[in-house]
Amino acid sequence: MSLTINSFGNNSIFSLFGGNNDKTTNTFGFGNSLGDLALIKSGAYGKLTKAYYTKLEADGNSITDKLSKSPEKTANLNSVRNDTASLSKAADALLAKDKNSIWEKVETEDEDGNVTSDYDKDKIYDAIKKFTESYNDLVDSGQKNSSTGVLTQVAGMVTISAKTAQTLGKAGISIDKDNHLNVDEDFLKEKANMTYVKDLFNGTGSYAYQVATKASMTNTYASAQLSDITGRKAYTNKGSFEVSTSDMMNVFNKTT
Repeated sequence: MSLTINSFGNNSIFSLFGGNNDKTTNTFGFGNSLGDLALIKSGAYGKLTKAYYTKLEADGNSITDKLSKSPEKTANLNSVRNDTASLSKAADALLAKDKNSIWEKVETEDEDGNVTSDYDKDKIYDAIKKFTESYNDLVDSGQKNSSTGVLTQVAGMVTISAKTAQTLGKAGISIDKDNHLNVDEDFLKEKANMTYVKDLFNGTGSYAYQVATKASMTNTYASAQLSDITGRKAYTNKGSFEVSTSDMMNVFNKTT
């Protein structure tokens, strides 16, 4: 459970000082403010708040309680997020364009002075290898998760690969019984049409682009579920800030 502290407006500021924004009345209501100040100094506000959150803890609504009951789920969600980050990074290397692109041909000169232009196949293989390894890690961590959102996105990623299996095969990439991608280095470097391989892994709508999109959505669902367990501690899309009950309890335990 969490409390949402909304951003202050004019009415909020007037209320904070015990008054209102009616111009026909006293602006700040100093009498009420002095009374509130006395309660704050006496510790009454702190004791009341502490009692309230202690009840929430007793009712099983605390963030600490949730964490203690789901360490495996939390660890898995962190693994999913790490794997999606790795896959996104690997996909970015394949999707990069212009001067950062691994698909730019390079010129080489042989002993006789003959210059040829070709793809850097070693660099391309390394990039695809990292992509497939990150992909396989996400397949493993994703299928262990109980979140419908995470499972749906990972399943969607696997489906994309299955539908592209024949095309991937022409690039030396196969799919095993565990839905893992495996790269045949010799085939990729010696037999595959690199222009064909480039179309698979570079450009909007490419195989790598579609997988990266699924990875991004998986990260979103995993992050949302992790926030539900650990408590949201960031600005929301409404401009408010959410504070967990555990955060509040820690403050009042130190000050009251």
